[in-house]
Amino acid sequence: MQSILPALNRRATDDTFVLRLLCISLGVLLAILPLAHVTGLRNVLVGVVGFSALAQFRLSPWRKVPGFFPWAIWLAFAAGSIAWSALPYSSFQSFRTDQFYPFVIFLVSFVLMRFLGGRLAMVAGTAAGTLLCLATMFASAVSGFDPNADEPGAGALGWLAWKAAATTDSSTYVAFVAVPLFLIVAVSRRPWRRWAAAAWLVVFGAIGLMSESRTLIASLFVSFAGFLIVLGILRGRLRLKLVLPIVLLSLVVSAASLELISRLRLPGTQPHDRSAALEMIMSDPRPAIWAAYLDLAAKRPWFGVGLGRTVPSRAYHVQDDQTIRNSDVQASTHAHNVLLDLVLQVGIVGLALWGWLHFEILRLALKRARASGDREKAWAAAAVALVLAMLVKNSTNDLIVFGNAILFWALLGTMLGLVWREGGDARGDTVLLSEPASPEK
Repeated sequence: MQSILPALNRRATDDTFVLRLLCISLGVLLAILPLAHVTGLRNVLVGVVGFSALAQFRLSPWRKVPGFFPWAIWLAFAAGSIAWSALPYSSFQSFRTDQFYPFVIFLVSFVLMRFLGGRLAMVAGTAAGTLLCLATMFASAVSGFDPNADEPGAGALGWLAWKAAATTDSSTYVAFVAVPLFLIVAVSRRPWRRWAAAAWLVVFGAIGLMSESRTLIASLFVSFAGFLIVLGILRGRLRLKLVLPIVLLSLVVSAASLELISRLRLPGTQPHDRSAALEMIMSDPRPAIWAAYLDLAAKRPWFGVGLGRTVPSRAYHVQDDQTIRNSDVQASTHAHNVLLDLVLQVGIVGLALWGWLHFEILRLALKRARASGDREKAWAAAAVALVLAMLVKNSTNDLIVFGNAILFWALLGTMLGLVWREGGDARGDTVLLSEPASPEK
């Protein structure tokens, strides 16, 4: 079996200054994504990444990125929705931060997989982000400092606690970054990589318990099972006798974790004669929230009221609806389901284009992987697992915005870059503006 990472013939010291700046900026951007109060820095880094990429590369490679055409169609429609939006300025801000920025990072991540510096930036950035995420959550739990305060607390502990992101964002970070770690643990032929990925997943387990996210457990299980099944199909040898026990064991661990998290979240006396997880599921307010927002979506079903997660609730003045407000404290912000939110924002037409974008990217990745080696097949399966994780994690919320959207598309671009990397048009000398790079075998 091939190594899951390609051979590294080109050294990082051979990179130009602009390429090094691009890789460092991308790594720092990925590292700060789990943090709060970094909006300005995040926007600056996205700008540096974008302008550095334009300075370093020709224009031709971007059009060859798989999914570029569906992305362009979706971006054009999303931008057009600003014209009929009930809140045009909010829709423009959402287009910029939730659609255009992720698009730029997706393209750059794909192209940078040709270079050692780009791959190191992805690994170092996500590793640093993991440690920062864990450190801020620990500081917040220990200090009791309010992360929503205007100023950080005293000392390093107070500063870290102030930088702690919402638990929903932390759990989303874990759900996305865990997917490539599943791949390394499952198929890497190098023991040190497996042990490193396994240790990383243990850290993620600690973050998951601290965030008390039930959808995180579900997304990890679905993405891991999906990865194993798709990888087996691509290789033409889906071994059910091996896959089914692993899936069943994962299901048991997931159920136990779900029960533990439910008991941590359940107020009052813990039930001993029944499942706390089932009790919380039965009392969940989301079905009522979905029904209320579904009625609102029927008012403008085809094109919605404009792009932006909070645009529909503000356009329909949901905050004045006492029934919705009584169902949950966060019910008046958005529909708490990414697909329903899209229908509310850009209608059925927009949802179809958004779905086509993801479907077409995965279709191209699977088509490419079928004619490639085991390494490419593994990364294509990981791309499918990442999309599954995103859909499951956002089935009870809408978190694919801001930093979460950037992280998702950075990882997806990275995976596709590793799937396409061995092709003839993926050589470094076709994308460098300056000196040609020797091909990497």
